[in-house]
Order: sequence, then structure tokens, then C-alpha cells
Amino acid sequence: MEKQIYLHVGAPLVGADALQAALWHHGPTLAAHGVCYPLQDPHQHFAMTMDLREMAWGGHRDPAWNGVWDRVAGRARDWGGDRVVLSHELLAGATEAQARRAVESLGPGEVHIVFTARDLARQMAADWQEHVKHQHTVTFDRFADDLVLKGIEAPAPFGEMFWGLHDPVRALAAWGAAVPPERVHVITAPPGERAGAALWRRFGEVTGIAPEWCDLSGVREQEPLGLAEAELLRRVNERLGGALGGEYEPLVRRHLGHEVLADRAGRAEIVLPVRHHPWMRSRSEELVDGLRAAGYDIVGDLADLMPDFTGGVPAEPVDPADLTGAAVEVIEALLRDLARARERVQLSEINHELGKVREELARLSSVPAARRGGRRGSGRG
Repeated sequence: MEKQIYLHVGAPLVGADALQAALWHHGPTLAAHGVCYPLQDPHQHFAMTMDLREMAWGGHRDPAWNGVWDRVAGRARDWGGDRVVLSHELLAGATEAQARRAVESLGPGEVHIVFTARDLARQMAADWQEHVKHQHTVTFDRFADDLVLKGIEAPAPFGEMFWGLHDPVRALAAWGAAVPPERVHVITAPPGERAGAALWRRFGEVTGIAPEWCDLSGVREQEPLGLAEAELLRRVNERLGGALGGEYEPLVRRHLGHEVLADRAGRAEIVLPVRHHPWMRSRSEELVDGLRAAGYDIVGDLADLMPDFTGGVPAEPVDPADLTGAAVEVIEALLRDLARARERVQLSEINHELGKVREELARLSSVPAARRGGRRGSGRG
């Protein structure tokens, strides 16, 4: 049987983080069943994508990225088992030339393209809050208006990053030119809280990964922010104005965004403004028709890609009471964190001083008695 190579190319924010974590943590078990995830560290998938797409990130291109794609592809070619799986969501933006290069470099074998898709209304809300977590200050109202009215020509980086990565018809045009349509698998994400479990099950059906090979209980999916929480973070960005520099990532994006704000109970969902609902329904119908016409293998239901606006509330304006409640909880959480940090600093200082005392005692115990305090008495009066 010819080796099967499954390349998951997107979309962002549709279970990619959890999928990659599962593949990395269960690499040895998967390898024992003939499945190779050919990375040497869990962050190499980003470097290989930057290399293949010849991209910079945040205005910076790391020289260490050069050649990573070819090294990873080489490990895929050398694998003696029957399957290889690779994943990174930013591969969705590859050009046709980059897609062909990727497919050719992974052979010999039968290359399959996998795309996990969710309805564009939920993707638009998710993409906005992700930009907010990266220091942007655009309001959701303006963000949505620009994407709807200007499309891919919306102000950078929003137009290209949304329509270039999240629209499966557009993203798969390049990849679909590199492999036959029956080897392009579009996995739809159903609505609801169990979307992650359904995505993994459907991904396993496509790639041949049995559920019992991967225990997903320890894989935490990233929780989306609510409307008030995302708006609070956006306003914090306005006040910071880039003042934190490199400390923004650990302090604001990871701690404040992924832990403190994402853990708040009763978050109000971010919903596309009502004025755009008819347009979004029409645009989503075009997307479904485009996928059906392309002849791709659809795993799930294309109806999952139609927006559902029932039960949601408009994104603007944010209720001041909700914003205040979020701010109070953030202040409380940060003060508790500060208190714990001070305790750790104090304990560290105490341990440091104790270490110095132990060192001095050890030094003294090794010094002969004569040198510590003179000879003992001779016994004569």
C-alpha cells in the first residue's frame, strides 16, 4: 500500500491547537501504529510554515526557519510506516507554487489535504478577538464592516488574514491544484460545545487514527473570550500602546487573555452586527455551493457552515455593567497574582539567605579546631 501523507492546512481557530497538541503528546503511540508526526519539537510546525511560505512574523524573520520545511519533509519521506500527518493552520495561505512544492517534497506517497472549517460568522468573531490578543485596537464593529464591505482589500492585516485563511474555497484553490479533488478533505465543525470532540473524531476518520490511540482528556481547547472580555482587552491595548514590548505575550495574551478573561463565567457571545446577517447568509450559501462544486470529500455536514444567529446578541454596544464586572474580576485576579509573586520572591530571598548560612556552616565544619578557636587547654593549672 502506498504511503498516505495527510497535510492539515487550516483553518485557524478551528481546533488546530488541540489537534497539534494531541499529535505531539501521543507521537510515540502513533508511531507504534505506523503514524508519523515528523517534528523534533512542538514548535517546529510554525517554523516549517514560515519557511515554506517565505514569511516574516511581526515584522521579523528568524534565520533559524530557513530549511526547516525540507528537513521535516525529509523525515516524512524517510518514514517506513504507512501514514504521515502534518499540521499548521497558516498553511492555508500558501500560493499555488508553494502548495505544489510542499506536495512534491513530501512524496513519494499519496498526499491528502485536510481543512477544518467552521461557519464564517463564528470565524469572524474568533478572528477579531485573536487580533485583539495580538495588541490590535480595532473595534469588532469596524472589523466586521471592513471585512464585509471591502473583502480581502480590508485594511492590513485583517483582510488578507481573514479571507485568505478562513474561506475554504479561496484557501483550497491553491492546494486543490496540487492534488486531485477527492484527496482534499473538508471537515466541518458542528455548532455547540462538543465541536472539538466531533472535529477530532472526524479527523481520525480521515487520517485513520483510532480514538484509543490518543487520550484527549489532558488537551485543553482554547476558550473564546466573551464580548465584554474582548472589549476590555481591546481598551487595555489602547492604553498600553505597545509599552510592554516583548512582555505583552506572556503577561497580556497568555495570562490575561487565555487564563483570567477566558475563565470568566457567563460570557456573552460575540455576534455579527444584525445589519450584516443577510449578507453573511448569502455569502455562506456561496461558500457551500463552491465547496460542493469543487468535488472535495466533505466530512460532516455542509449545513454546519451556515450561520446561526438565534439566541445571540449584537456585538455593539457593550453593556457598561458587563465591562465593569470584567474589569473588577481582572483587578482581583491580578492582585492575587501579585501577592503570590511577592510571596515567591520573599521565599526565594529567605532560601537564598539560608543557603548562605548553610555554606558558611559547612565551611566552618571543615576548618580544623586549632584554626577555629585555638588549641584546647593542656590540663595544667
